[in-house]
Amino acid sequence: MAKKKIRNQQQTTLIIVGEGEHEEAFLQHMKSIYDNRLSGKKVTLDFAGGGSPHDVIKYTVKQTQHRAFDYIYILMDSDVAIDAKDTKTAKEKNFILLQSEPLCLEGMLLEVLKQTALLTSQACKNKLHPQLSGDPTEACSYSPLFDKPVLDKTTKMTIVMLREILKKSY
Repeated sequence: MAKKKIRNQQQTTLIIVGEGEHEEAFLQHMKSIYDNRLSGKKVTLDFAGGGSPHDVIKYTVKQTQHRAFDYIYILMDSDVAIDAKDTKTAKEKNFILLQSEPLCLEGMLLEVLKQTALLTSQACKNKLHPQLSGDPTEACSYSPLFDKPVLDKTTKMTIVMLREILKKSY
């Protein structure tokens, strides 16, 4: 019987760190739609547990300092400005910052649905979460509202960039 050849093909590795559990669940949903197992890349998703941009960037530094990734992305809300020191750290570490606009993930997703984002992040959450099919920390909760045709159609820049990141083959 012939032995099977095992190919040791180098994969491109990337990590996308979401600010919180809602970002991680939404990213898992997008990954399930756009990431092709034969793309030549390994996508890792993580979340920083919330907090300020400083906290998210600090968490990402800690998570990636002993693991090699070809690309490191951070998805965070835009309701709190990123200070110059944190922007410098992100740039030095080659992190690619993606911000949910307006305000937060929920504000951005409301606009994907052609609904008006409200004035605060909490108000956006209160408006979007009841429309989801379940808990906002579960990827499957986003499926009915944010199926592939809806995500393909949107021009929200952060969603467009995430689509391209997850679809790209290496």
